[in-house]
Amino acid sequence: MTTNKGVKITNFIKAHKALTTDAVLVLIGFIDWLITRNTIVTSNHFFMVGLALLLIGVAFVLERGHLFTGWFKRPAKGEEKLPQKKIDVHKVGRIKNSPIVLTKPARYFLHVGIFTVVVSILVSFI
Repeated sequence: MTTNKGVKITNFIKAHKALTTDAVLVLIGFIDWLITRNTIVTSNHFFMVGLALLLIGVAFVLERGHLFTGWFKRPAKGEEKLPQKKIDVHKVGRIKNSPIVLTKPARYFLHVGIFTVVVSILVSFI
């Protein structure tokens, strides 16, 4: 029984999305260098893309950070609105002190962002 080579490649891409994205970004960087013929401009492009990807990754990390826990207290169904409802500070503190959660999208964007920033630094040394 033989396996199809295309299936192997597709499975590799699915399993290693960040590595595949890194390879595509290097190819795009090479095309950028062919167009501009300037390594500093190519390095600047890589650095800006890397910073944008890092910011997206940080946004995914902060999404799970419970930053706004305890600011607003919504009344439950059937509960009347009280102007000065107290918030349980122990519950809020327990939620805010929970460990940092790195979701799959956060890991992906942070990995690719760090890679592009490092590549931009290496390209600027050339």
